[in-house]
Amino acid sequence: MSQIRLHYFDVFGRGETSRIILKYLGLEFEDVRYTHETWNETKTSGIAEFFQLPLLQIDGHNLVQSRAIEKYLLRRAGLISNDLLANYQSESLVGYIDDIVNIIIKFMIIDKDMEGLLKWVQEQLPERLKIIEKRLNESNTHFVGDSISHADFVVFEFIYDGYLRPQRVATARPLLEAHSPRLIQFAENFKSHPSLAAYLATREERDH
Repeated sequence: MSQIRLHYFDVFGRGETSRIILKYLGLEFEDVRYTHETWNETKTSGIAEFFQLPLLQIDGHNLVQSRAIEKYLLRRAGLISNDLLANYQSESLVGYIDDIVNIIIKFMIIDKDMEGLLKWVQEQLPERLKIIEKRLNESNTHFVGDSISHADFVVFEFIYDGYLRPQRVATARPLLEAHSPRLIQFAENFKSHPSLAAYLATREERDH
């Protein structure tokens, strides 16, 4: 089998869910990380079809676009359901998470409005977290029935890296505790997977 390489910047960002999936599946891979300067030098080689990261080299292919990469890995492992409704339930939740992330990015990067972001987090984010929480099964283990889905990985990365990782847990966890505590239980259940737990225990912290 050819070596697997995941190319992304030295942050969590849009590449971290793919890293989590690869670790969860027990797939060895080279974690190739770039600065913006080194990527600008590399992308002109045509290694990435859309000149964007993340890029996954696997099975003789160069795959781009984060959500497409994630689904390729899960389908490759037989973890994408053939049930139409189950796939809708998973992908609609993934889309909802992306909507939330895009709002946060707009405040932080486009508008550079941290005061506005703080107000939005306090006044509007709790309701969105409650909506996500309603999708959980009774055991707080999965978002689509009792089987793993794309949504589980996406929500986990959003919740864990946004609210529960060591750098943020003290200030961000109280928001979950107050408004959607079952999401904490989901994250704890999900991260108990041995290879994923080992990865999270040893990875270096990043600002974003």
